[in-house]
Amino acid sequence: MKYICTLSLLLSLHLMTAAQSRTGYINLQQLIAVMPESKLAYDSLNMLQEKLNQEGKQLLDEYTRKVKLFDSTGNKLSPAMQEVKIAEIKTAQQHIQQYKELAEQTIAEREQQLLVPILDKAKKNLKTVANEKGYTLVIDNSRDAVLVSAATDDLMTAVKEKMGIR
Repeated sequence: MKYICTLSLLLSLHLMTAAQSRTGYINLQQLIAVMPESKLAYDSLNMLQEKLNQEGKQLLDEYTRKVKLFDSTGNKLSPAMQEVKIAEIKTAQQHIQQYKELAEQTIAEREQQLLVPILDKAKKNLKTVANEKGYTLVIDNSRDAVLVSAATDDLMTAVKEKMGIR
């Protein structure tokens, strides 16, 4: 009888320890920021932003030119011509607004194209390291969601090492 009780107790303890999971954490945003691919992606996005800003500045300059011209000569024009010039100014305003929206959309799409593969690579390496180290749950503490944890559960160093990042 003692044998059966002891065996049951050992089996219960084994199942309890096997059922426990290890939880680790990583700051995924920080990991992505130190990846070389991120620097290239952000440089590319900055170049695109500069180009779009230059084009937007041209539209704004044209709008400003039309407004100044109307301000200086508007009272000398006939009412019909004033309406035409006001319509031109309104059209220029609309073009600026449309261009702004298009530029924002273009930047967002390009950012998505560039960052999704980087994020996928980071997650793949994190998953590999977590599996190698026996972690069953990894929390992203990019927003300080992890309040208390052991330094040994921070997987940042291991993942950076796996990716060859110093």
